[in-house]
Amino acid sequence: MNILAIYPWTHISSSALLINGKLVAASAEERFSRVKWTTSFPTKSANWCLNYSGIKWEDLDRIVVPWNPGLNINSASSRWDSNISWRGEMLSNIPSNIMKALNSIPPKSMEISFGKNKISYLNHHECHAASAIYSSNFNKCDYLTIDGHGEVETCVLGSFDGKKINKRLSVSYPHSVGLLYGTFTDFLGFKPDNDEWKTMALASYSTKKNSFDEKMVKLYKLTNNGFELDLSYFDYYLFDKQKNFYNHKLISLFGEPRKKDSLITQRHYQIAGALQRAFTKIVFHLIKITKKNGNKSNNIVIAGGAAMNCVFNGLLENKKTYKNNFVPPWPDDLGVSIGAAYLENSKLGKKNIRSDNVFLGPEFSNKNISKLLKNYNLNFSRPVNLSKYVAKKLSEGYLIGWFQNKMEFTHRALGNRSILADPRKLNMQQKVNSAVKYRESFRPFAPAALDKEVHKIFNVEKNYKIQFMEKAVFVKKNWRKKIPAVVHVDGTARLQTVSEKFNKKFYELISEFYKITGVPVILNTSFNLNGEPIVMTPSDAIRTFYTCGLDILVLQDFVIEKNKK
Repeated sequence: MNILAIYPWTHISSSALLINGKLVAASAEERFSRVKWTTSFPTKSANWCLNYSGIKWEDLDRIVVPWNPGLNINSASSRWDSNISWRGEMLSNIPSNIMKALNSIPPKSMEISFGKNKISYLNHHECHAASAIYSSNFNKCDYLTIDGHGEVETCVLGSFDGKKINKRLSVSYPHSVGLLYGTFTDFLGFKPDNDEWKTMALASYSTKKNSFDEKMVKLYKLTNNGFELDLSYFDYYLFDKQKNFYNHKLISLFGEPRKKDSLITQRHYQIAGALQRAFTKIVFHLIKITKKNGNKSNNIVIAGGAAMNCVFNGLLENKKTYKNNFVPPWPDDLGVSIGAAYLENSKLGKKNIRSDNVFLGPEFSNKNISKLLKNYNLNFSRPVNLSKYVAKKLSEGYLIGWFQNKMEFTHRALGNRSILADPRKLNMQQKVNSAVKYRESFRPFAPAALDKEVHKIFNVEKNYKIQFMEKAVFVKKNWRKKIPAVVHVDGTARLQTVSEKFNKKFYELISEFYKITGVPVILNTSFNLNGEPIVMTPSDAIRTFYTCGLDILVLQDFVIEKNKK
């Protein structure tokens, strides 16, 4: 059974390929097009998935889309479907009018076929849920999905009984936790539906309640089935009718919004902090409702764009509402293509092979890289012990581009498309920012640490895994001055635990750095310049290397150094 999932035209386009229940390839379209956050049809990523696996389009049993347009066209205004401008619009016009004539509940999913080709359109939030369920190790679990909005829903909670995903309750648009966060991202001068992590980073500068907490409470109320927003403060649901997600009533409550690129003041930190606390309160309330309506498994998976909030995710262990929790490496719309493939396979009665493998993208051999370096006429070396050589350079303060094996299918580099630095130096955060990333100084960098040592450095239990940088945890006080470049202002760090099984090469590098420095941690950030996607090919890496302040580039087993003749 060959199932290709594609997801175009929303926050980020992607493709994923499932063969006989096994996830074999996945990539975001932006890595191929080199346009960050592109929503273009994912032709290039889909073609790569197929070519990599030796499959042609005509070999596919299903093409699936993690969005059900039946829920949208069923209620389309007659202005849009009473006439057509070209006959191709019959694809949507006829179903729309038939659904209105039937006057029935919109279908939970849709399917169209032409010849041997079949396309299935699946519910967006159900795909979010599947993306987490089938990448977890839970046989049974409850689930909670939260985002800006799907076709109709903004939040869904339910359970998985080992065979079927069972929806229990939902919150409908325009009441949305994700768009509440997006509204204040917009208010604070950032781009909503894109820069929410900047807002989250600001919030860490205001961890105590302030006057804006009392104002934030006016915007929402908790209910037995979820929450409601006071929509009189918001304009996000008016789409093209208004410029911003907020309106004058919200401005009268919180004051003037920050203009893009203007100075960030204490007031902005306080607003972000109040927002994060409100978000935390609402989501824990939703988790409590999920548990009440769940299957008593004591396991929960969380997905949707809101599950990118690593500060909140880090609190899950402390609350202990559930014994076990899981956030996938692709919780936002990047991952719904994976969820759609798993979900369709399950609906067809086939078994899914569970996997949390994130290394699903293109890779390049030493042979290919050697040929490329010679064509570019670049000087390079091939150290006998690569990990030891690079670890020593890291300990000496060099900034390193690290390019290895298969590309990650996440927004975050997890050791295969990474920029690495020594976390022990106080100025290293600023150095990486000014030399490479060119991003806001208040945004922290992440530590990658040996899994067997993390409990000594961070407030986590022994053998606890945070493989995907999905959670922020507190750094122990006696270590904060030892690794200052990866400690945020509030004493937390967005940790990645690295095991030999998860990423052997990366593990060996950190181990060698540990031998040299006594510190089993390195600074790890994504290999890209600000405003660009993470590098995919060796050519992408070389171009980035020579247009920024990196000192050394490692391509598989080859090393290029700017200061070495």
